[in-house]
Amino acid sequence: MLLLDQEDKRSTLHLTCEHCGASTLVYVSMSPIGVISMGVLTDLEQGEAKRLFKGEAISSDEVLTVHQFLKEHHGGVDELIR
Repeated sequence: MLLLDQEDKRSTLHLTCEHCGASTLVYVSMSPIGVISMGVLTDLEQGEAKRLFKGEAISSDEVLTVHQFLKEHHGGVDELIR
C-alpha cells in the first residue's frame, strides 16, 4: 500500500494485490453521510503512480486543446498512440 495524497478528510492510495498483482487507485473520503470510496483498476506500478500523482496538474486549456484535436482527428486510435 502506498499513500499518494492525504488532505483534510480525503486520502488517495495505490494498492497492489499480493496474490494476483492487480493494482488499484483508491480514493477514500469522509463526508457528512459517512465514508465514501472509489477504486479504479490501473496498470501503473507504485513508483509510476507516485511520480505521476505528484506531477503538475493539467490545465483547462490543455484539456480543451486535446478535445479539439480528438474532435478533428479522422484516423484510428492506433495512429494516436504511435
